[in-house]
Amino acid sequence: MYSRIDPLTLVYEIGVDDYLATLAARHAGLERAIQEEARRPAPDGLSLTDLKRRKLKVKDEIARLQTASAGAGRRSGASSRR
Repeated sequence: MYSRIDPLTLVYEIGVDDYLATLAARHAGLERAIQEEARRPAPDGLSLTDLKRRKLKVKDEIARLQTASAGAGRRSGASSRR
């Protein structure tokens, strides 16, 4: 399911904002899948667990990239003031 492309390589190729938008769309898609599975008459617990785990991994990646890009912005801003 996941790409074998290194996420950092992808970030540099398409840009942080585009990659974050892609991750946000994936996160929303996983949320929809979780809601659909939960609404079934007999939800598959293993499937729900897997979907939630995948959603959390995407959320962690989004947070990591946002933290890294915020840190890069502070570093570049500090060097331009000198």
